[in-house]
Amino acid sequence: MLEAASSQFHNAVVQLIALNPGMELNTAGLDEEKEVRNGQVVTPPPEENEEDEN
Repeated sequence: MLEAASSQFHNAVVQLIALNPGMELNTAGLDEEKEVRNGQVVTPPPEENEEDEN
């Protein structure tokens, strides 16, 4: 399941790049495990990750 999610995430990134050929998109730091909080890409706190896995 993780492999499928990773593949879908990568596919979405490639589509964004293809749809914006004249733009240089910053993809550094992109990760399917991270989320946006207060306008920043961050790793969720461990307690939230553990709840999602159970």
